[in-house]
Amino acid sequence: MSLLFIGLTQSTSAATQAVSLFPLGFSSTFAFLLFYAVPRKMGPSQRMAMALGLWLPISAAIAAWGPEDFVPSVVASVAIALAVLLLRRRIVTEKSDHVSTRPTLKLAVLRGILGGSVVTSVVILSIVSGPQVGGVFAAAPAIWSSSLYVTARAKGVEFSRSLTLSFMQTSIFTVIPYGVAAEYSFAAYGIWLGTLLAFVAIAPLAYIAWRLADPRSD
Repeated sequence: MSLLFIGLTQSTSAATQAVSLFPLGFSSTFAFLLFYAVPRKMGPSQRMAMALGLWLPISAAIAAWGPEDFVPSVVASVAIALAVLLLRRRIVTEKSDHVSTRPTLKLAVLRGILGGSVVTSVVILSIVSGPQVGGVFAAAPAIWSSSLYVTARAKGVEFSRSLTLSFMQTSIFTVIPYGVAAEYSFAAYGIWLGTLLAFVAIAPLAYIAWRLADPRSD
């Protein structure tokens, strides 16, 4: 949604520029999941702080020195994401049964605050530092971090660590394709229709990702 608000507060052209580094920014968010899953004896707060602390300078480096062209950004993003995924698969976590976490008002408020804060920060960054910087941080792990933290508190750190692999697998099917779809739909159809078409384009991939990640589909 950050890309949509960049377009609404600035221009469709700014949103298109932001998309150019969005896939590469997403690959740094993959690294966040890897750092969170590292098998160290840490509680949820320390583990989250370490993962975010390592994610931030990587994202800043991408914003400062990342390629300006969209195609190299996508190619680099896919290569990094696959490499990180392979590394994550080598990390052993205890197998956890599928557990449904009942949604609560507190959880919804927490995710809403985190998501809104990230969108606001990304828009401000885009205005101050340029759309491409905003595009990198549009991939910030706001939802992932809140989900992992809340799950760690409710079900334990080991269970939350086990979720990082499915997060990676589903995101490869959705986030990078969304960036590709947005790159062309924003320029061709404007920010509103372009956003809608980008979501429609990845809907079949999102369904496939959900089926692959859901253990009940086996």
